[in-house]
Amino acid sequence: MKAGKMKRRVTIQQFVSHQDPNTGSVTKEWRDVATVWGEIDSVSGRELVAAQAEQSEMTVRIWIRYRKGVTTKNRLTCTEKGMPVTIYDIKAVLPDADRTRLEIMCTGGLTSG
Repeated sequence: MKAGKMKRRVTIQQFVSHQDPNTGSVTKEWRDVATVWGEIDSVSGRELVAAQAEQSEMTVRIWIRYRKGVTTKNRLTCTEKGMPVTIYDIKAVLPDADRTRLEIMCTGGLTSG
């Protein structure tokens, strides 16, 4: 695997919920698990008009070095300088035969910056 192709910083996130012991209120949020180097390749894309707002959705393939514990329950985020955060919902996690890298199939689109 050539490290030169992995030039994007990708953050792995996990959805967690916790209860405040004083108020009993439950907070649900995405928390960062790790930030790793990755390669992002667009597979397809489409534009949607929903609720009078144009949105784009794309299918991407993201490669990262092999890491245990990455599942479809996680999500990935990527930030480019001066651009909004892109959130990728994981649809499939495919380790290669040597377990040196993960191929992660995702859908995603731009979110608030």
